[in-house]
Amino acid sequence: MLRTLKLNVRPLLFLGLGLSLSASPLPPPEASQFDFWLGEWIVMAPDGKNAGTNRVVKISGGWGLLENWTGANGVTGHSLNTYQASGGVWRQFWVGAGGVLELKGGLDLLGNMVLSGETTGHDGTVRRHRITWTPRSDGNVRQFWESSNDGGLTWTPVFDGLYRRKSVK
Repeated sequence: MLRTLKLNVRPLLFLGLGLSLSASPLPPPEASQFDFWLGEWIVMAPDGKNAGTNRVVKISGGWGLLENWTGANGVTGHSLNTYQASGGVWRQFWVGAGGVLELKGGLDLLGNMVLSGETTGHDGTVRRHRITWTPRSDGNVRQFWESSNDGGLTWTPVFDGLYRRKSVK
């Protein structure tokens, strides 16, 4: 008679990744650097037209931020953002109708969050991306996304949005 051994692999997976199943420690102070982006937002294009809405919330005990974007045209996207203490960098993983984008970076000397990464097109063309979030004194946030096809020699605007907090009713 053959016996079947049932094994729960979840604890092994966490241990293999160096993660603990016990209560998580508090995130490092740097995990709050992107908190200026938290909230419910109406996003406006430079011409004053509605570009979409965004909801950014803290998740997993403050270890991450989850972004939920809905463009004015109905297209949606989501990003997971976290501070990686071991590397001293912020990481963002974006998933949207146009594909995925993985970015990393951190605060610049002016307090702007600057994340960058690369994508490779079907034809093998490498495109660099740089996104800057600038907190403004009025509580709004500017997001400016640029891309480069020449290794960063020249940059072309992809998106320029002003985040305004939704009114609380």
